[in-house]
Amino acid sequence: MDIFPNWTVIPIVLFLVVLTYILNRNYFKPLGLILDERRRRIDGARKEAEQIKIASQNRMLEFENKMREARRQADLIMAEMEKKVQEEKNSLVAAKRNETKKMLTDAKADIKNKAEEAGQELQSQSDHFAQMIATQILKRPLRGKTGQTR
Repeated sequence: MDIFPNWTVIPIVLFLVVLTYILNRNYFKPLGLILDERRRRIDGARKEAEQIKIASQNRMLEFENKMREARRQADLIMAEMEKKVQEEKNSLVAAKRNETKKMLTDAKADIKNKAEEAGQELQSQSDHFAQMIATQILKRPLRGKTGQTR
């Protein structure tokens, strides 16, 4: 009985060893190197993408902070402008109020002067009318304090 039933096993085993060596050297090692390079590039791209994401988030936060600051400054400017407008409005109202008071005072003084003039004219006319009425009633001319006819 033979341990080896067929002597063709030895060339087959040798062929398999040589084929494994050739395939490993020409196919599997370069494929492994390509896969390792690919993995390295993917990891690098992921790290770069993560850095870009962090940088964009930081820029977005910076932008939001600047926008918030700009809005705050705009609100301050608007409040200051509203205050100035209100002060100017109050100043104009006070000036118009003073002008109106002056006009009212002048009008009152004018009315008082005209009333006095009208009173004096009425007094003068009433003296004249009284003298005319007295003349008509008495049917003779009246004499004044000096003895003259008016």
